[in-house]
Amino acid sequence: MKKRKIWMMVIAILFVSVNLRTSITSIAALLETIQSDLLLSSTTISLLTGIPVICMGLFAPLTSKFTQKFGLERTVTMCLILIAAATALRFFAENVALFIMTAGLIGIGLAIIGPSLSGFIKQHFPLHAHVMIGVYSAGIGLGASMGAGLTIPLKNKFHIEWPAALALWFVLVLISTALWIFATKNSANQNMSVKKIKKPFPWRNKRALLVMLFFGLQGCLNYSITAWIAPISQFNHLSETLAGTVVTVLALVQLGTSILMPIFFVRYSNRLFWMLINSIILLSGLLILSFMNGHVIPWVAAVLLGVSTSGLFYLALLLPLDETDNAEDASSWTSMVQFGGYIISGIGPIITGWLHDITGSYPISFIGLSIICLISIVVSLVIGNKRVEEGAPN
Repeated sequence: MKKRKIWMMVIAILFVSVNLRTSITSIAALLETIQSDLLLSSTTISLLTGIPVICMGLFAPLTSKFTQKFGLERTVTMCLILIAAATALRFFAENVALFIMTAGLIGIGLAIIGPSLSGFIKQHFPLHAHVMIGVYSAGIGLGASMGAGLTIPLKNKFHIEWPAALALWFVLVLISTALWIFATKNSANQNMSVKKIKKPFPWRNKRALLVMLFFGLQGCLNYSITAWIAPISQFNHLSETLAGTVVTVLALVQLGTSILMPIFFVRYSNRLFWMLINSIILLSGLLILSFMNGHVIPWVAAVLLGVSTSGLFYLALLLPLDETDNAEDASSWTSMVQFGGYIISGIGPIITGWLHDITGSYPISFIGLSIICLISIVVSLVIGNKRVEEGAPN
């Protein structure tokens, strides 16, 4: 490929990945306002972040059908159009049923676009997958930061209500779609559906199942923290505005870590080391929020949790690519890992909200997350070292 073409693809991957979390973190920034306006319980409001993640799992198996029929590039394009349409529908988000429906539609788009991008990276950048997963992860971090940090300023700048502020993000999706189409036009693989070998999910591969569990546990922690760090910050006596800023700090630290993590990993590629160090930092942040109180606590926790959740997410994205040898296997593993992993992830925010409803205590909810983190550490000890056996079944 020509150098210019390669750079266009890199930029397109970055722009596409930016759109993969804005629909979730933009809601997190307005969580208290939405809950108050729509008179929703903590369990119900958590569905707005939980449903997209669960859908990302449930519909991930459709990826292979779409890529076989339309190819990787066109599949990504169709998913972006679906996400743009669902985001635009949030102009009418005061209708609770419609609001929840947009969450599901966005989740479907995210479910298929994730494995498709991983397959695209494995296919076009087989020797630089670590770097490109870093670009992908950085884009997600940037989008999360933008959703958390810019939604309220946009709402105030344009003097609009929160439904319009949420819907404005469809403009970014349209721009990214146009860039993706331009970058992948005339691609050698544009019309090549992945029909060579239809790879089934590796359900009988115990290692693949553990990778899926790890992905689910880190996602459960990540999405629960994103959804509920603002409310627990208010519990620690911060104002609504400052609590929203804590979410922004969390997202910005995640962005910075997503940029630095690939660099550190290339220099020292011991997966187990990075999995354990990030898990320990994450556990520290959760325990601080569970057992300590005060104005400074949320800020310290946001930094610790931002570093660790971003680091673990990078590793979770990398594992299926690191454990496989070609684009077909990578797509199969990624689809299965995200199928089960995102279902587990989506349950996290809902259970956290439910625990708050029945106990009235955010610290108890975060103690529960600490227990999940401990389980994640055990799984890391099992799968941390890279597969070495030749001819291992995929």
